[in-house]
Amino acid sequence: MGGLFAGHALFDAGHDVRVFERSAGGLSERGGGIVAQPRMRRFLADHGIADPAALVTTTDGRQYLAADGSVRREYDEEMQFTSWDAVYRHLRGAFPDDRYRMDSEVVDDDQGGGEVTVRLADGREATGDLLVAAEGWRSTTRERHLPDATPEYAGYVAWRGVLPEREAPDDLAATFADAFTFFDGGGELVLAYLIPGSDGSTDPGERRLNWVWYDTVSDLDRVLTDASGRRREGAIPPGGLRPDVVADLRAATERHPPRFRRLVRATDDPFVQPVVDLTVPRMRFERTCLLGDAAFVARPHTAAGTEKAARDAVALSTAIRDRDGLDAALDAWERSQLRYGRELVERGKRMGGDRLGGD
Repeated sequence: MGGLFAGHALFDAGHDVRVFERSAGGLSERGGGIVAQPRMRRFLADHGIADPAALVTTTDGRQYLAADGSVRREYDEEMQFTSWDAVYRHLRGAFPDDRYRMDSEVVDDDQGGGEVTVRLADGREATGDLLVAAEGWRSTTRERHLPDATPEYAGYVAWRGVLPEREAPDDLAATFADAFTFFDGGGELVLAYLIPGSDGSTDPGERRLNWVWYDTVSDLDRVLTDASGRRREGAIPPGGLRPDVVADLRAATERHPPRFRRLVRATDDPFVQPVVDLTVPRMRFERTCLLGDAAFVARPHTAAGTEKAARDAVALSTAIRDRDGLDAALDAWERSQLRYGRELVERGKRMGGDRLGGD
């Protein structure tokens, strides 16, 4: 999504933009939930991409459960949620087809004469004034320019899953409908909320239950070795976990409140992502810059990953508009986004430590 945020921000400002997406397809089927932060919602509205109200679910309170399922603490708080796939479909649908190329991985970039030339995996090349690398936390562009800036495992993972509301047993969905719900046990944290359905619907009965379970994992090799025997470096998508890992996951829900236990056990294809911290000393390399998770990764507790990508993109477009010359614009943009990225990563570390008993 970072590439599409940047694409929209720069294209709408009048720049000649092309987006090279390394994935061959399947992005519109990714269904994890995200907090619909104000900056991201405003981006969708300001660029005429979508009416934010049409793709969010809302809760009016936050509640923390005890292990027996009773409500230990609760208070009023309005939160809005959406899903990765719902936002992606709108971003992609509003971007010109002739400027968006799937299955186009950038494998190298070369600077010179105020331009940057990229080489794609299939041998094609493209030249422009600026390369925006929004490749996520495993960015190969970052690895080329900053080989020592590597993600650091935080000591725990995020187990995740989505369950269609209509497939939820009994009245399970109703117990999560009006509150952002948590269980905070020593060394782990579980949370759940409703998100739009796979077709983007927010109507009752058509939504999905989204859950996240932060759990300390010391044997990361076992968890990240998928059903085919491949050791993954990043997330294992739905359907990729080994059966023995899924069985252990479901058995471990015995220590959770009943509604979380039922939710996890009813989910067919849970998935997992390691929680990492990433900071960089630079975001700009002549006419190449890093955007979103390619530069800074804050722990998911901040609920700021998507918003940060949108923020980076808007700040980049604004700097280019307001500064005299691209080099001056990139310098100013880098200074502001480095400061924000560092603050966000440190906030994520504090939140993780507070909730999970340490980094």
